[in-house]
Amino acid sequence: MTDPVIAERLLLATRVDCCFQLDEPTFIAAGESYWLDDEQGELCVARGNGQTTWHSGSRRHGSSPGDPAPRRTP
Repeated sequence: MTDPVIAERLLLATRVDCCFQLDEPTFIAAGESYWLDDEQGELCVARGNGQTTWHSGSRRHGSSPGDPAPRRTP
C-alpha cells in the first residue's frame, strides 16, 4: 500500500503512480486523500463525507509514463 496523498485540486485520474492504470477514470476532489492498495489492485479515495471509495485497475510492470499499452499476442 502506498502512503496517502492529498489532492491539491480537482483531479480526473486515469493513471496513478506512473504504472497503475484505472479501469475507469475517477474524479478526486481537492482535499480528498487517495492511495493505492497493491494487494487488492485498487485505488482508494477518502471522500470528504467520511466515505472511502475503491476503484479497480491494474499495474503495468516495466512501463514508463506515456508508453503505449502492451500488445496482446494471438
